[in-house]
Amino acid sequence: MKPGIKDYNYEELLKIFTTMGEKEYRVKQLFNWLYEKNIDDFSLMTNFSKELRQTLADKYVLSPLTLEDHEISSIDATEKFLFRTEDNHFIESVLIKNEMSDEGRLTICISSQIGCQMGCKFCETAKIGFVRDLTTGEILDQICHVRRISGLKNNNIVFMGMGEPFMNYENVLKSADIMNYSFGFHLSVRKITISTCGILPVIERYIDEQRPYNLALSLNDTEAVKRIINMPIEKKYPFQAIAEMLNDKFPASRNRLTIEYVMRKDNISQDDARRLKKMFKYSRVKLNLIPLNPGKHTLPIPTQDEINAFVKELEIMNVPISIRKSMGSDISGACGQLSGKKYSNSGKKD
Repeated sequence: MKPGIKDYNYEELLKIFTTMGEKEYRVKQLFNWLYEKNIDDFSLMTNFSKELRQTLADKYVLSPLTLEDHEISSIDATEKFLFRTEDNHFIESVLIKNEMSDEGRLTICISSQIGCQMGCKFCETAKIGFVRDLTTGEILDQICHVRRISGLKNNNIVFMGMGEPFMNYENVLKSADIMNYSFGFHLSVRKITISTCGILPVIERYIDEQRPYNLALSLNDTEAVKRIINMPIEKKYPFQAIAEMLNDKFPASRNRLTIEYVMRKDNISQDDARRLKKMFKYSRVKLNLIPLNPGKHTLPIPTQDEINAFVKELEIMNVPISIRKSMGSDISGACGQLSGKKYSNSGKKD
C-alpha cells in the first residue's frame, strides 16, 4: 500500500522534495493545493510539471478516505459523514453549524481512532472496541472531505469524534500542527481543541511540551465511585490526581481549560454542584455542560427542569458556564452517538 501524502509535515516533505531535486517553495505550494485549494487529484496541481504530478501520483495516496454516507439533520442542519478507510474500516465526522452563540461559527468534530478502548458507558464508539489509530493523513482528510462536500470552510476543529485523542498523541498533534500552518488550512491555535477522558501522563507531557491548542477534559462525575463505573479510566488515572497536577502545572497564561460534564439524572444533584465548585476553586477553567444524549446505553436522562436546577446551583461559581445544545441528535451525530454505523456492537461490519 502506498503512503499517504497527507501523512507528512513540512519538514518531512521538504526532505522528500529535496531528494527529488525540487525547490523548497514547491513544498508550500503542495500544502496550498492539499488544504487551501483542497484538490482531489494530483493532476490538478497546475503549477507543477507533468513529471512531478505523475511522480506524486505514482508514489503517494492523495485521499485515504472514501465517503460512504452523508446525512443532514432536519432539526438543525448538522451534517454527519461516514468514511471508509483503505483497510475497510469506518469512521464518522460531524459538521456543526452555528454551535453555541457565535454567529457564523462552523465546527468540524473529527475522529482520531477507529473505535476506542476507553470503555465509557455512555459512548457508542466504545461498543466497537479498539481497532487502530488513525494516521495523520486520515485525520486531515476528514476536514478535506467535509469542506469539499459541504462547500463550507470551517473555522473550528474539535477532536471529539471517535476515539481517545491522547492515545494517538503523535498523529493527533502532528495533524493539529499542520492545520495551524499559514499555508493550507491556516487555523488559529485557539480554534483547535483536543479532548481527553483523562490520560494523566499524556496530559502532563502535553503541558510540558507547551502545546498551544485548547485542552478539554471529560469529567462527567464528581464522585470517583460513579466515575469508575461510567468511565473506567478513573481507576487508572483518578481525576482528583489530574486536577491536582493541573493546579500545579497548567500555566495561567494559556487558554482556559474546558471541563466537559455530561449531565445524567444521577450526577446533577446539589451535592454534585457543591463538589464541582470545590474542585474548581483554584483552577482557571470553563465548565461545559452537555445533556446526556439517547443511545444504546441504559443511563438515566435528566429532565429539563432537573438540568435547570443544576445550572442554578452552579451559577455562583467563579468560572464561565455554558450548556452545549445537542446538535444532530436525529442523525446520531450528537455527543456520544458516533459509532461508524457499518459496525455492529461486536465490532464486526454489518
